[in-house]
Amino acid sequence: MSVKDNNFTGLYWLIFNEVFLIAHIILIKTLVGDFSVFQIVFMRSISSSIIIIPILFYVKNQKNIFGQFQANLIRVVLSFMAISIQFFTISNIQLAQVSTIGYLRPSIMSIFAFFILSEKQSKGRWLVLIVGFLSILLVFSPESNSIQLIALLALLGSCCGSLSTIFQKFLSKKFSEIQLMVWYSVGISILSFPFCIYTWKEVSLNELIFMILTGLLATSAQYFYIKAFRLSQASFLAPIQYFHIIPVLIIGYLIFSEIPSYQTLFGALIIILSLICLLIWEKNR
Repeated sequence: MSVKDNNFTGLYWLIFNEVFLIAHIILIKTLVGDFSVFQIVFMRSISSSIIIIPILFYVKNQKNIFGQFQANLIRVVLSFMAISIQFFTISNIQLAQVSTIGYLRPSIMSIFAFFILSEKQSKGRWLVLIVGFLSILLVFSPESNSIQLIALLALLGSCCGSLSTIFQKFLSKKFSEIQLMVWYSVGISILSFPFCIYTWKEVSLNELIFMILTGLLATSAQYFYIKAFRLSQASFLAPIQYFHIIPVLIIGYLIFSEIPSYQTLFGALIIILSLICLLIWEKNR
């Protein structure tokens, strides 16, 4: 299978990831107003761990799981920082703003992929990344100093998430999807546990179910995400993730009564048109 075929096969898995991720975001946005970020992160990751660990042993895939210990540990720490920051920003600003800031992550990831993984970049991809970055600057216009600080924190989270994905891409050559998911879920459970205990708040049955569902949805989405990046070049999938803005805008408006600004809508339009041009160009190469 050619590199181009692999890229588009990976794209299909990324679409599945997006569907489950959107459902996950809805639940997180519902919960973060009442509970600490670390409690949600812990419940999400421990729910995933309870599901993933038996599967690991069922498929007899636990062999050499502790290999590349340092690289796996770094990935887990980066992932923990990224997800904690993401949940915090979701609780403080609109989903559309969270997404637009998050769109810096694919750009950062492509840069890391270029320098760390030595993945070649076409002129079309560089152009789309630049257009996407400029569109994000147009969309995101902080209204207060507090939002500016949250934006800076979100930028740090994007850097952590990007580096985590690069480590994931490297590790996926030696580890299966299940092994990587076990490292992710169990590792974040361990890291978040002390913070969770300190900030713990009692939950109702419905809230507990929601927290468990975040783990189920996140586990499925992560599997699709790992599968996508195993097959495709990180620099190919990175700009495609800009499409995430469309369902987020719709959900923010219909479910959480968040009204996007004209800059947000205009920036999203520019991003989508750029992506369509990139996909057509890539397929006809």
